[in-house]
Amino acid sequence: MAADACVTAPLVIAHRGASGHLPEHTLEAYMLAMRMGADFIEPDLVPTKDGQLISRHENDLTHTTNVAVVPQFADRKTTKRIDGIPITGWFSEDFTLAEIKQLKAREPLSALRPQGAEHNDKFDIVTLAEIVGLVKQFEADTGRKVGLYIETKHPTYFRYEGKRIAGAPIALDISKMLVQQLQQLRFTEPSRVFIQSFEVQNLLELKQQLMPALKLKIPLIQLIGDTEKAYLPPQDSFSVPYDVFYHQQQSADLASIYKGSSFVALESKPLDYSVLLNDKGLNFIQNYAAGIGPWRSSIYQKHSLNLKPFVKAAQQQGLKVHPYTFRAEANYLMPKDEKTTFSYNQEMQALFKQGIDGLFTDYPDLALEQRALFQQSCKL
Repeated sequence: MAADACVTAPLVIAHRGASGHLPEHTLEAYMLAMRMGADFIEPDLVPTKDGQLISRHENDLTHTTNVAVVPQFADRKTTKRIDGIPITGWFSEDFTLAEIKQLKAREPLSALRPQGAEHNDKFDIVTLAEIVGLVKQFEADTGRKVGLYIETKHPTYFRYEGKRIAGAPIALDISKMLVQQLQQLRFTEPSRVFIQSFEVQNLLELKQQLMPALKLKIPLIQLIGDTEKAYLPPQDSFSVPYDVFYHQQQSADLASIYKGSSFVALESKPLDYSVLLNDKGLNFIQNYAAGIGPWRSSIYQKHSLNLKPFVKAAQQQGLKVHPYTFRAEANYLMPKDEKTTFSYNQEMQALFKQGIDGLFTDYPDLALEQRALFQQSCKL
């Protein structure tokens, strides 16, 4: 595996842009990541009231924008259930794009990242079209092609479950909107786009229906949340693909929703992410996805940087493995024992040596430095 990593450089994916340095999901954070040399930048997409796709980590705008201090939007504050969890705040689907453009981005981890917070209220909230324009302009200026690694956020909420502030159903298929917009923007080259999701239904529909209808072949990535069943509903939803949980709760016909898949229909309630990583689960994913994106905390054997067997098993099924998210701050480092941690650099080298296919990081500059060192060691 390590020999393969020497031949094909692992991808460095800028998580929400260079989000360790600047407020996330802004053109400025994306541009900084591209200048640093990132292979891909990662926009998370949520819809506006008028059906535009904007880049925010969540549809809850409270902590990543200045919406809470904009007087004309005070009456938009409300409480909603997102993937079964009650959240109070301001939500993208209750704002038109013109209204969104009156907001500015903020650093959500201001205590941890004062360097980002210095830029609060300076940068705009941006659309998918603006991000594609930025990437195309960067290519025109530098000759370097950077890819987009796009996540559709909360597809089940937006399509089936969510309501606008006035009570009307949202009823938006954001996966369909995404591929239609990518085609309109002429940014569909399979080597330059990934589409990822924590849910299963929308990825299956992209593979089986939505992309064939548009003659697209964009690779899909099945994101994997917690595998230890530590975040189960109703307290949390990070341990389950929320679409499967939702349909199970509705007593829906899973066989018709997950066409061609007896796997989902036969699994227990609730279906949790761990079952997607056994041989049957990986074989199921391989039918529709090009890879998996496991949570970084789920990939290691205890108190080591040795990867769990599912990583190699996935690669042997032909799946790429792109774990998330690698951060350099001390509180995010992996424990070596009860008192000490592995350094960010040690972790990068261990991943590269074990043949990881790529990784998401808030600090693409640091990961790229370590990748260059690893590649030099390959030549020795």
